Amino acid sequence: MPRLPDPVVFAIGAEVDESRVARWLAGAEPAGPARTVEQALLDTFDGRLYRRGLVMWREGSRRAPSLRLQQAGAADLSGRVESGDPDRILVADLPEGVLNDRLADLIGERALQPRVRIRTRTRPWRVCNGDGKTVVRMAVEEPAVVGGRGVEADLGRRLRVVPVLGYPRDMERAVAALERRLEHQPMPLAEAALAAAGVRPEGVSSDVEVPLVPEMRADIAIAAICRRLAEIVDDHKAGVVADIDPEFLHDMRVAVRRSRAVLKEMRGVLTPEQAARARSDLKWIQEITGPTRDLDVLLHEWPSMVEPVPTWMGPDLGPLLDLLRRERAEAYSTMRRHLTSRRFAAAWSAWQELIAESAPTGSAPTGSAPIGPSFAGPSFAGPEAGRPIGELAGRRIVAVYRSMARAGAAIDDDSPPEALHDLRKRGKELRYLLELFGCMWPEERVKPLVGALKGLQDVLGHFQDDEIQALELRGLGPVLAATPGGTDSLIALGFVIEELTRRQHQARADFATRFSDFAAPANRKRVTGTFR
Repeated sequence: MPRLPDPVVFAIGAEVDESRVARWLAGAEPAGPARTVEQALLDTFDGRLYRRGLVMWREGSRRAPSLRLQQAGAADLSGRVESGDPDRILVADLPEGVLNDRLADLIGERALQPRVRIRTRTRPWRVCNGDGKTVVRMAVEEPAVVGGRGVEADLGRRLRVVPVLGYPRDMERAVAALERRLEHQPMPLAEAALAAAGVRPEGVSSDVEVPLVPEMRADIAIAAICRRLAEIVDDHKAGVVADIDPEFLHDMRVAVRRSRAVLKEMRGVLTPEQAARARSDLKWIQEITGPTRDLDVLLHEWPSMVEPVPTWMGPDLGPLLDLLRRERAEAYSTMRRHLTSRRFAAAWSAWQELIAESAPTGSAPTGSAPIGPSFAGPSFAGPEAGRPIGELAGRRIVAVYRSMARAGAAIDDDSPPEALHDLRKRGKELRYLLELFGCMWPEERVKPLVGALKGLQDVLGHFQDDEIQALELRGLGPVLAATPGGTDSLIALGFVIEELTRRQHQARADFATRFSDFAAPANRKRVTGTFR
């Protein structure tokens, strides 16, 4: 079936009533009573749909909402929400089908949330030909942004002209007649609503991207990076506490882990006392969020983990999955209590106070221009606080790379798992150094190193995640055995653990190839030639 052209939307002022529009178009008449509809524009917290040129509407009642995904030049995709909260829609809340598949590729584990709500009074019209057949559909629309207290912003009246299949010439004539009298609406409804509500359509980013120059003082640079990382934590904490989707916790933990890595690798910029307090507080935050994140990863990997289980044993996995979900709920409850505690508030306030930007002074520190106006610098008082950040970061990148090359070369078939875990942690520190400070060197020299490091980290990550998940599942054995139907689940659990062990062995086998790429002579030369 051929696809109809997109509707054409005109702006109409309050002085243009519907009867006047009807006089411009022969055969125009009302097509039904006016009605009021409510919509919510949905997107993820980080604006994944907007960045791909997509618009998602939630329409209908909150009890039985429907979704409509729009993209210019493509047919709309529609679907209904089967379960869950209409203000927090996950892919799992949608029935299987084209819309589910499309969203799974676009948003993954992120939730769709209302960005802005719109209430529209709509009066339908139509244009009929001599035979009384509808050849063009129209609607006079009066949309407004609404909130908890009613209308917040009027978005102006619009005339939407919609083609009817088989009557392209009638559509052209109607549009031409209206173009002689009206202006096209310059802004789509979604864009106008976001602007009126003051909502950033691109969402909230987790990117760091602090501009640095090699000559900048280390304390100025590090404080700026840590402030940006703290902003990310602040942006995501509410989503973590509300348990909106797993990505809030993931992004928050990455920001904390990056901050810890900066403190470790740039330890000479702070005094030992400053570093000790900050590292202790950030480590505690990492620890209280760890169990929930581990279970999030396990539940996300669940479909692939249970693939080896015979089909006839599938029902036996139900008690195990229910147990994992209860464990996750308990871990989340504990984490939430910690994140809303006085201890967290005190620890986070102390960290923010340490990295706070000082009051303006009369002259700017060397290299501080990209950060903003003249500032006295943070209260860091370590022996290397005044050194150029390019020298300090470059030295650490070389040192961490060399330590990884030595440690990885010493790993053989008899090495304990801890050797690979330690290498993975060093790899994270190197990656954070490259991501946070790599902008000071040519991209063509940094990017290949990041690519080789990512390949190594993927293998090491699979190795450690599979081990953690296997240990977690084994630990549930006694609880599962006491659960109704748990005995049969234990047998099915054996297949799952066997699959995790197989995957871990495969990651171990892939390690040598990935490490060889990472520690290749070309990369060694690139590191020493770039960062020394």
